[in-house]
Amino acid sequence: MTTTLLLPYQLIEKDKLTYQFITDQEIFYEVYFLDYSYMFLDYPHLANKVYTLNLDVSGNYMKKVLKDERVGLTVVEVVRLFFKVLENVVIYVCDNLDNRQLARMRKFDLWFKKYNDGEIVKRDDLAVFDGVEIYNSLLVHRTNKNLDQIIDAFSELNSRNIGDK
Repeated sequence: MTTTLLLPYQLIEKDKLTYQFITDQEIFYEVYFLDYSYMFLDYPHLANKVYTLNLDVSGNYMKKVLKDERVGLTVVEVVRLFFKVLENVVIYVCDNLDNRQLARMRKFDLWFKKYNDGEIVKRDDLAVFDGVEIYNSLLVHRTNKNLDQIIDAFSELNSRNIGDK
């Protein structure tokens, strides 16, 4: 029996923070990072390397899509590229506008467990904004010199109930 090695889709680098790829099913993905330092203003020595991870999908995604292992592999490859700068920190926030935040979190967890080589530390948490629960994850390179401080700051920020009176 032969085993085929899965490879990530070919990446198009738009800039240092934005990558695109197209699947075999002609689904267009854009994986990008946005500055998230404003959430860490109480931690100025950490804030300048904090970004959110975002994934946008367009194209034929409205039709029933077959399971595609290469999508997760490709997103993980983008994250690996991003962490070439060891000080970078990523917050993945599960969009809840369509009530699919738990599905997004499960998919993200699956990709992380399947493809993490031990270089990235992940912490999951739950933030409350105006009474709405927001699932989110912290990703930090295990050799980041501020690892413990970043984890503490992430936990502290998630413990705040923002918008509640």
